[in-house]
Amino acid sequence: MFPSECSISGKFSEYIDIIMSRQLLSARLWQNCVNVFSSGIDDADRGWRGEYWGKMMRGACLVYRVTRSEELYAALTDAVEGLLSKQEPDGRISSYSRENEFYGWDIWSRKYVMTGLQHYCDICRDEALRGRIITALTLHADYIIARVGKDKIPLLDTGLYWGGVNSASILEPFVRLYKDTGKKEYLSFAQYIISTGGCSDGSLIDCVSQGRAPFEFPETKAYETMSFFEGLLAYYELTGNEFYLTAVRRFVSRLLETDYTAIGSCGCTHELFDNSTLRQTEPSDNIMQETCVTVTLIRLLARLYFVTGEKELFAALRLSALNALSGALNINGYEQYSNEKKEYLPGMVFDSYSPLCDGRRGRGIGGFKQFADKSHFGCCACIASAGFALYPLMCVTRHGEEIRVNDIQNGEYSFAPEGGSVTLAVTGDKISVSAPSGVRFTLLVTQGFCGTAVESRRAGERGISQAGYDRFDNVSHGDEIKLKIENKLVQKRINGKVSLSFGGFTLAADEMKSQVYKPGQKLNFILNAGGDIQHEILPPQKGEQVRIAAATDRGTLILTDYAGAGQDGKSRVTVWF
Repeated sequence: MFPSECSISGKFSEYIDIIMSRQLLSARLWQNCVNVFSSGIDDADRGWRGEYWGKMMRGACLVYRVTRSEELYAALTDAVEGLLSKQEPDGRISSYSRENEFYGWDIWSRKYVMTGLQHYCDICRDEALRGRIITALTLHADYIIARVGKDKIPLLDTGLYWGGVNSASILEPFVRLYKDTGKKEYLSFAQYIISTGGCSDGSLIDCVSQGRAPFEFPETKAYETMSFFEGLLAYYELTGNEFYLTAVRRFVSRLLETDYTAIGSCGCTHELFDNSTLRQTEPSDNIMQETCVTVTLIRLLARLYFVTGEKELFAALRLSALNALSGALNINGYEQYSNEKKEYLPGMVFDSYSPLCDGRRGRGIGGFKQFADKSHFGCCACIASAGFALYPLMCVTRHGEEIRVNDIQNGEYSFAPEGGSVTLAVTGDKISVSAPSGVRFTLLVTQGFCGTAVESRRAGERGISQAGYDRFDNVSHGDEIKLKIENKLVQKRINGKVSLSFGGFTLAADEMKSQVYKPGQKLNFILNAGGDIQHEILPPQKGEQVRIAAATDRGTLILTDYAGAGQDGKSRVTVWF
């Protein structure tokens, strides 16, 4: 369970402020996203503008859970009212005309209409409005299932691309709608979707049962495939059928083994699974490491972590959030290159793709489309805010009678168990507990991650070790957990190359920050007797969280956290040497 209240400070608080001011509070952007549902604008190019509203709404609602901003809540309420005004009398909400519906990316976009409305329901304070939304959702869903399914239009035929995996990903919101309404038709439709296997070119469920890695699937589009497996996980949560949990666990395990990179994303060939664990070390002119993929992976890892409690899942989520996701925030607003327009355009808040080896930021705008007013938007631009909210919400979580501190991120995290609200204040070197008199609970504090060690004690007492956590029982008001955090430089070697990390941050060289780094040229690090790279930790400069001077045969190489490198949009950066 997420915190019922969450107030953070530090970098992610700064990131969220930027996202709100430059995107989520834009009335013009919300209106453009709403207007696509009355224009049939996606007919001409089989487009996906219909996804923008719901993807951005989902992220914005999660951001609201972190900020509790009344200004944001008002903007989201207006956007919801705007969308509801576009619903046709028979329930239809689509960015395609009736003549061209259930084609291209129509089902995918209708999925995001459902997803956005469902996330707003989670924060809605107006019961009358929430009732109207549920009614709108049922009408919207009924319109779909009256026309798509067994002995109707086959679901996978509506996708046009990627074996219909994009259409099959509507599974998750249908499972949620069944939970909200109890209407058996929605459960039946979810079961129908699962029966298709999720892909017309071969069942994705069979693929994982056979032990295939994601890059060996019949269709390898990463984002849509992960979205389908998130739906399978939702179905397991509803039914308790272990077969589907096993399928999701196998999928995620193979993904992290074969298609997970040093910055925590997938795919070095466009937006596709491609065995990127091995392929990531080579320079490439391909777009790669799509932000939609990063955020969807974070979502899937978070959901699976709540089911299994396996700390390794959070560790992978953390790597993605601190590196691929954070690096995608276009803090300085540099221009981004549109492959469709063949020119640089005003920069959006997020990059769509992230370089790994001798590459630049801002190359390509994923899911690029223009609105009627000629302004542009993209799939990664509207999804990324969800990741920036999910990470802090996942840093402290509740699991039954346990509260877990999964990562040390400064802030206050409140939960409302029976008997009153429990609040943890995390302030760098300690965790302070506030709770009603008589309330006691179990607290688990992370022991750290690769390259980071966290030692925690309560009044001189070391907690009991439990699956990567220190466990403290009978925690109550006034308790303090003292923390000692140590980071070290860690090497990862693949294909005769090395990447470095420090405290969870993957390190990168930026050609404008270090003259020693010349793209395409080799250099040798200088090692100590024990095999560690000789280095000095330096004070971070503006925009950085880590700065390290590493010794090489060509001189001192300046390394920074990945997100702090290449933020002028011009400098080449690399994480592999």
